[in-house]
Amino acid sequence: MKVFLNKLSRVADFIAAMTLAAVFVTFLIQIFSRYAAKIAWLMPIPPISNWMVSLEPIGWTVNLISLLWVWIVFFGCAFIVKERDHVTFDVLYLATPRRTQRILALVSALGLIAAMLYSFPATWDAIFGNRLMELKKIQTLRMPITGDKIAIKWLFAAYILLMVTTILRYLWRLYSVARHGLPETELEELLSDKSDREDAS
Repeated sequence: MKVFLNKLSRVADFIAAMTLAAVFVTFLIQIFSRYAAKIAWLMPIPPISNWMVSLEPIGWTVNLISLLWVWIVFFGCAFIVKERDHVTFDVLYLATPRRTQRILALVSALGLIAAMLYSFPATWDAIFGNRLMELKKIQTLRMPITGDKIAIKWLFAAYILLMVTTILRYLWRLYSVARHGLPETELEELLSDKSDREDAS
Protein backbone atom coordinates (compact mmCIF):
# COMPACT_ATOMS: atom_id res chain seq x y z
CA MET A 1 0.00 0.00 0.00
CA LYS A 2 2.85 2.36 0.84
CA VAL A 3 4.42 1.79 -2.61
CA PHE A 4 1.09 2.55 -4.29
CA LEU A 5 0.68 5.77 -2.26
CA ASN A 6 4.23 6.86 -3.15
CA LYS A 7 3.51 6.31 -6.86
CA LEU A 8 0.21 8.17 -6.54
CA SER A 9 2.05 11.04 -4.85
CA ARG A 10 4.56 11.23 -7.72
CA VAL A 11 1.77 11.27 -10.31
CA ALA A 12 -0.01 14.03 -8.36
CA ASP A 13 3.24 16.04 -8.20
CA PHE A 14 3.65 15.66 -11.97
CA ILE A 15 0.07 16.75 -12.72
CA ALA A 16 0.37 19.77 -10.43
CA ALA A 17 3.73 20.74 -11.96
CA MET A 18 2.35 20.48 -15.52
CA THR A 19 -0.72 22.53 -14.57
CA LEU A 20 1.47 25.18 -12.98
CA ALA A 21 3.64 25.20 -16.12
CA ALA A 22 0.49 25.69 -18.21
CA VAL A 23 -0.48 28.66 -16.01
CA PHE A 24 2.99 30.16 -16.46
CA VAL A 25 3.01 29.70 -20.26
CA THR A 26 -0.51 31.14 -20.55
CA PHE A 27 0.58 34.11 -18.44
CA LEU A 28 3.54 34.72 -20.79
CA ILE A 29 1.21 34.53 -23.81
CA GLN A 30 -1.09 37.07 -22.15
CA ILE A 31 1.77 39.49 -21.43
CA PHE A 32 3.25 39.11 -24.90
CA SER A 33 -0.07 39.67 -26.68
CA ARG A 34 -0.72 42.75 -24.56
CA TYR A 35 2.61 44.48 -25.16
CA ALA A 36 3.75 43.05 -28.51
CA ALA A 37 2.49 46.04 -30.51
CA LYS A 38 4.34 48.48 -28.23
CA ILE A 39 7.70 46.69 -28.53
CA ALA A 40 7.43 45.72 -32.20
CA TRP A 41 9.95 48.46 -33.11
CA LEU A 42 12.63 46.44 -31.28
CA MET A 43 12.31 43.61 -33.81
CA PRO A 44 14.44 44.33 -36.91
CA ILE A 45 12.74 41.68 -39.10
CA PRO A 46 9.78 43.35 -40.90
CA PRO A 47 7.45 40.30 -41.20
CA ILE A 48 7.76 39.56 -37.47
CA SER A 49 7.46 43.21 -36.40
CA ASN A 50 4.39 43.65 -38.63
CA TRP A 51 2.86 40.53 -37.07
CA MET A 52 3.58 41.89 -33.59
CA VAL A 53 1.93 45.21 -34.45
CA SER A 54 -1.21 43.37 -35.59
CA LEU A 55 -1.53 41.41 -32.33
CA GLU A 56 -4.33 42.28 -29.92
CA PRO A 57 -4.67 41.27 -26.24
CA ILE A 58 -6.02 37.72 -25.88
CA GLY A 59 -9.08 37.57 -23.63
CA TRP A 60 -9.25 33.85 -22.84
CA THR A 61 -5.90 33.76 -21.03
CA VAL A 62 -7.22 35.44 -17.87
CA ASN A 63 -10.09 32.98 -17.51
CA LEU A 64 -7.88 29.96 -18.25
CA ILE A 65 -5.34 31.06 -15.63
CA SER A 66 -8.14 31.54 -13.06
CA LEU A 67 -9.63 28.11 -13.83
CA LEU A 68 -6.28 26.32 -13.65
CA TRP A 69 -5.25 28.17 -10.50
CA VAL A 70 -8.41 27.12 -8.64
CA TRP A 71 -7.79 23.52 -9.71
CA ILE A 72 -4.12 23.67 -8.64
CA VAL A 73 -5.07 24.89 -5.17
CA PHE A 74 -7.72 22.25 -4.52
CA PHE A 75 -5.81 19.46 -6.28
CA GLY A 76 -2.70 20.31 -4.28
CA CYS A 77 -4.62 20.29 -0.99
CA ALA A 78 -6.22 16.98 -1.94
CA PHE A 79 -3.17 15.03 -3.14
CA ILE A 80 0.07 16.85 -2.34
CA VAL A 81 -0.16 18.72 0.96
CA LYS A 82 0.47 16.29 3.80
CA GLU A 83 -1.48 16.49 7.03
CA ARG A 84 1.53 17.76 8.97
CA ASP A 85 1.93 20.60 6.44
CA HIS A 86 -1.41 22.13 7.46
CA VAL A 87 -1.51 24.77 10.17
CA THR A 88 -2.67 23.13 13.40
CA PHE A 89 -3.19 24.35 16.95
CA ASP A 90 -1.89 21.25 18.69
CA VAL A 91 -0.39 22.62 21.93
CA LEU A 92 -3.05 20.98 24.11
CA TYR A 93 -3.04 17.85 21.96
CA LEU A 94 0.72 17.35 22.36
CA ALA A 95 0.46 18.01 26.11
CA THR A 96 -1.88 15.03 26.62
CA PRO A 97 -0.73 11.42 27.13
CA ARG A 98 -0.23 9.20 24.08
CA ARG A 99 -3.41 7.23 24.75
CA THR A 100 -5.47 10.44 24.88
CA GLN A 101 -3.82 11.65 21.67
CA ARG A 102 -4.91 8.46 19.95
CA ILE A 103 -8.51 8.94 21.10
CA LEU A 104 -8.46 12.59 19.96
CA ALA A 105 -7.02 11.58 16.57
CA LEU A 106 -9.79 9.01 16.08
CA VAL A 107 -12.52 11.45 17.18
CA SER A 108 -11.20 14.25 14.93
CA ALA A 109 -10.97 11.88 11.94
CA LEU A 110 -14.53 10.66 12.54
CA GLY A 111 -15.75 14.24 12.94
CA LEU A 112 -14.17 15.37 9.70
CA ILE A 113 -15.49 12.35 7.77
CA ALA A 114 -18.99 12.94 9.20
CA ALA A 115 -18.90 16.66 8.31
CA MET A 116 -17.77 15.95 4.74
CA LEU A 117 -20.35 13.18 4.22
CA TYR A 118 -23.11 15.37 5.67
CA SER A 119 -22.29 18.33 3.41
CA PHE A 120 -21.48 16.28 0.29
CA PRO A 121 -25.05 15.87 -1.10
CA ALA A 122 -25.84 19.58 -0.74
CA THR A 123 -22.49 20.55 -2.28
CA TRP A 124 -22.96 18.14 -5.19
CA ASP A 125 -26.48 19.47 -5.77
CA ALA A 126 -25.27 23.09 -5.67
CA ILE A 127 -22.59 22.41 -8.28
CA PHE A 128 -23.95 19.67 -10.55
CA GLY A 129 -27.66 19.78 -9.78
CA ASN A 130 -28.08 23.52 -10.18
CA ARG A 131 -29.35 24.46 -13.64
CA LEU A 132 -27.78 27.92 -13.32
CA MET A 133 -24.33 26.32 -12.98
CA GLU A 134 -24.96 24.47 -16.25
CA LEU A 135 -26.35 27.46 -18.12
CA LYS A 136 -23.72 29.95 -17.00
CA LYS A 137 -20.62 29.60 -19.16
CA ILE A 138 -17.05 30.86 -19.04
CA GLN A 139 -17.45 33.04 -22.10
CA THR A 140 -13.91 32.98 -23.48
CA LEU A 141 -13.07 29.28 -22.88
CA ARG A 142 -14.17 26.36 -25.02
CA MET A 143 -13.72 22.61 -24.85
CA PRO A 144 -10.83 21.61 -27.16
CA ILE A 145 -12.72 18.78 -28.95
CA THR A 146 -16.37 19.88 -29.09
CA GLY A 147 -15.84 23.64 -29.12
CA ASP A 148 -18.62 24.12 -26.53
CA LYS A 149 -18.22 26.85 -23.93
CA ILE A 150 -17.14 25.51 -20.53
CA ALA A 151 -19.87 25.56 -17.89
CA ILE A 152 -19.07 27.44 -14.68
CA LYS A 153 -19.70 24.23 -12.68
CA TRP A 154 -16.29 22.90 -13.76
CA LEU A 155 -14.64 25.78 -11.93
CA PHE A 156 -16.25 24.65 -8.65
CA ALA A 157 -15.93 20.91 -9.34
CA ALA A 158 -12.41 21.02 -7.87
CA TYR A 159 -13.99 21.29 -4.42
CA ILE A 160 -15.86 18.01 -4.99
CA LEU A 161 -12.51 16.37 -5.72
CA LEU A 162 -11.12 17.78 -2.47
CA MET A 163 -14.10 16.49 -0.49
CA VAL A 164 -13.84 12.95 -1.88
CA THR A 165 -10.10 12.83 -1.31
CA THR A 166 -10.45 14.19 2.24
CA ILE A 167 -13.04 11.51 3.09
CA LEU A 168 -10.77 8.75 1.72
CA ARG A 169 -7.68 10.20 3.40
CA TYR A 170 -9.30 10.35 6.82
CA LEU A 171 -10.87 6.90 6.43
CA TRP A 172 -7.33 5.65 5.89
CA ARG A 173 -6.11 7.66 8.88
CA LEU A 174 -8.91 6.21 11.00
CA TYR A 175 -7.88 2.68 10.00
CA SER A 176 -4.17 3.40 10.43
CA VAL A 177 -4.48 4.95 13.89
CA ALA A 178 -6.88 2.25 15.09
CA ARG A 179 -4.68 -0.55 13.75
CA HIS A 180 -1.12 0.73 14.14
CA GLY A 181 -1.39 3.63 16.56
CA LEU A 182 -0.32 7.22 16.08
CA PRO A 183 2.52 8.05 13.68
CA GLU A 184 5.48 9.94 15.07
CA THR A 185 5.12 13.70 15.25
CA GLU A 186 7.64 15.91 13.50
CA LEU A 187 9.29 16.70 16.84
CA GLU A 188 9.52 13.01 17.73
CA GLU A 189 11.10 12.26 14.36
CA LEU A 190 13.70 14.98 14.92
CA LEU A 191 14.50 13.68 18.39
CA SER A 192 14.77 10.07 17.19
CA ASP A 193 17.05 11.14 14.30
CA LYS A 194 19.22 13.04 16.77
CA SER A 195 19.47 10.05 19.12
CA ASP A 196 20.29 7.77 16.16
CA ARG A 197 23.13 10.10 15.13
CA GLU A 198 24.42 10.19 18.70
CA ASP A 199 24.31 6.39 18.93
CA ALA A 200 26.15 6.07 15.62
CA SER A 201 28.89 8.42 16.77
